Amino acid sequence: MILRSGVVHRIARIASASFAILVLAGCQVDLATTVTVGQNGSGSIVVTARVDAATVAAAPELATSLNLDDLRAAGWDTEVVSPTADGGVQVTLRRTFATTDEATMLLTQLSGDNGPLRNLALVRTGSTNDARYSLAGQAGLPTGVAGFADSEALELLGAAPFAASLAAVGTPLSEALIMDFTITMPGKMEKNNAASVLAADDDVSTTFTWEIPVDQSELSLLAATHDRDVSAMLASYVAKAFLVLMILLVVGAVMYIASVAYRRKNSTPAP
Repeated sequence: MILRSGVVHRIARIASASFAILVLAGCQVDLATTVTVGQNGSGSIVVTARVDAATVAAAPELATSLNLDDLRAAGWDTEVVSPTADGGVQVTLRRTFATTDEATMLLTQLSGDNGPLRNLALVRTGSTNDARYSLAGQAGLPTGVAGFADSEALELLGAAPFAASLAAVGTPLSEALIMDFTITMPGKMEKNNAASVLAADDDVSTTFTWEIPVDQSELSLLAATHDRDVSAMLASYVAKAFLVLMILLVVGAVMYIASVAYRRKNSTPAP
């Protein structure tokens, strides 16, 4: 099956190709997306797909059959570890971004309209030393495993991919597929609905993690932080005050010199 929608469906295909095997073998796939945001709004996105040793035993050609060339051409760094320490296979995709707007674009590419991550928006507002970061979007598989294929694939298959296999083996999707989404943003937590929140000891950053539901329900993702560097702000204020003071001193010195010159000129006796 060839999916034509570029990066979006190639990433989905990594999960769905593994998923096709696991529903036949009763195995498991873990799919994790991790976003790390720096203080200037740049950062990285890492997508990791792991299949266990039982999956590899059922399909030993899995690792060698993966074609990631178009992902590399699109700017993603790719890595395939086979076998892992536990005998499975791990595929890792990495991509850096320069701004939160670019991150939003890349996150949109990950799933498409029906995939597990939808309408994600990462926003940074404020100044260099006093900024706010927010993430919002939806997660889940509202159309079930059909979310791993586009409309062309569904038309070709005539039904949601792998749904019949799941029903035949009696494997709940929640046991076959585990997905989570994690984001680390600068600053202190302001609000969130994450399942797990981990703040750095010095409040430099906060990490939010959600487990993405696979039961056709939807989960709204919400997280916000406030990154305020008080020492840098004070230093900036001091620097500005010092600049104003220097300007006043220069102006005062010029006025003093001008007044002295004026007095000397007027006090010079006539010949």
